Amino acid sequence: MATIKQVAERAQVSVATVSRVINETGLVSPDLEQRVRAAMEDLNYYPSALGRGLRRSETMTIGVLIPELDQPFFSALVSSVESALFRQDYRTLVCSAEEDPAREAAYIQILLQQRVDGVIYVPTGQQAGNVSKLRKSSVPVVLVDRDVSTYQVDKVMCDNESGAYEGMSHLIKQGHRRIGVIGGPDYSFAILRRMAGVRRALADAAMPLNSQFLIMGTLQQFELGYQTAMHLLTQPERPTAIFALTDMIAIGVLHTASRLGLHLPGDLSVMGFDDIPLATYSIPELTTVAQPIYEMGALATKLLLARLHDHDRPYEQHILDARLVVRNSVAGAATHDPLLK
Repeated sequence: MATIKQVAERAQVSVATVSRVINETGLVSPDLEQRVRAAMEDLNYYPSALGRGLRRSETMTIGVLIPELDQPFFSALVSSVESALFRQDYRTLVCSAEEDPAREAAYIQILLQQRVDGVIYVPTGQQAGNVSKLRKSSVPVVLVDRDVSTYQVDKVMCDNESGAYEGMSHLIKQGHRRIGVIGGPDYSFAILRRMAGVRRALADAAMPLNSQFLIMGTLQQFELGYQTAMHLLTQPERPTAIFALTDMIAIGVLHTASRLGLHLPGDLSVMGFDDIPLATYSIPELTTVAQPIYEMGALATKLLLARLHDHDRPYEQHILDARLVVRNSVAGAATHDPLLK
């Protein structure tokens, strides 16, 4: 690998001149800069981004810390953030906490040691102290999807409560009265807000929430949907509809229904939440509540870059709308519930 000294010799300039070209510091004539860059290309010389960044008090690197990389919602969010950062010449370090607060804390330590310029962060929600570590380090942070209300930082959230309210109301309007609800971990801010929307929709319809039809769990989401649906759908009086509070849970429900020989939506209606790409390819296509995933990632990136240029600007909180997407997995209860015929 070529050295900066070899570049200087090839360009017939001093090492200091090469350093000024690389770091874009000091005055260098156009002719000298062209000679240096030509020598770098001839020798396949690539300056250390970390070393250059430390000299300039920035590394052009952003940390992205999420709870689960293998979940389509979070991977889509990361894709949006990475694309937006790449267009601005930033590198991205992606870390997955796997819903483990200890692992989350370890990754925060790693990101700080790497001297990232900022962090886009979806917290596990189990340990607010992990957010505190970033705040104390003065590293700019943007929270996405899951809130930690005790800290003033830039935030991009989805209106999970209104979205879940709309989804549950749609099932109720279709005539469903026995509605199962399957949710993820109850320490998740998003899941808690979705449950609030579910309860509000039921209250407005003067319907009680049947505790036997409500299951919250910490299993991997597909497995959670599959196993809990197997329990619900083999009961003597099974639900006519299931509202899965993530699309991956809903996909697990669809597989269980197929395994049991149920016809969808004739025998069972299924509603999801997120509108991941897979929702349009499931059989049947999944009716769901859509989060603007890519818009959330792009906005979080915009806020972080603005913060990097102006650390004293007012903090912003954006709550983006969720919307009901009607496809083929929900039908009227009277079409398949013998008790309603």
